[in-house]
Amino acid sequence: MRRLGAILILVTVFEILACGDRKGRNYNNDALADNAKVFVETAHEAGLAEIQLSQLALKQSKDTSITSMAKRIIADHTDADAQLKKIASEAKINLSDTLTAIHTEALNSLKTKSDTAFDKAYSQVMVNDHEKAIKLFTAAIESTGGDVQNFAKATLPKLQSHFKVADSICKDMK
Repeated sequence: MRRLGAILILVTVFEILACGDRKGRNYNNDALADNAKVFVETAHEAGLAEIQLSQLALKQSKDTSITSMAKRIIADHTDADAQLKKIASEAKINLSDTLTAIHTEALNSLKTKSDTAFDKAYSQVMVNDHEKAIKLFTAAIESTGGDVQNFAKATLPKLQSHFKVADSICKDMK
């Protein structure tokens, strides 16, 4: 729960920083570095969660729209994570491969479901997680710089695409 609180605070901070006009502002490089570090750690963990949740979907779902989405998410998030690991290594940021309690709970909950119940729950988790990721990446674009900002800009369209597909599937299942 602490990690979720930290993530929510980070998103709020990013949104506040993104609200103003950058002209005439003196951004503290340490604050930018801290924002970038928290973003890299948060994006890495969220990406790992999406990969693990989608690997489960490949095992448990028989719906071709779900398995197709899961394959795409695994591929895109695996590529993104490789880029994040490079950025983290260059910035000397240690990344944890441990999921947050919320993502662990979502994974464990999905493991207990099957058939249509699994498909509905998985697609809803993908909608919720990608909605949060879009906010996180948008805020990072506005409040970080350099490689982190470039990574966020390059990755955001894929996250938006994942969200649209998951949202469409979710709506079709209601």
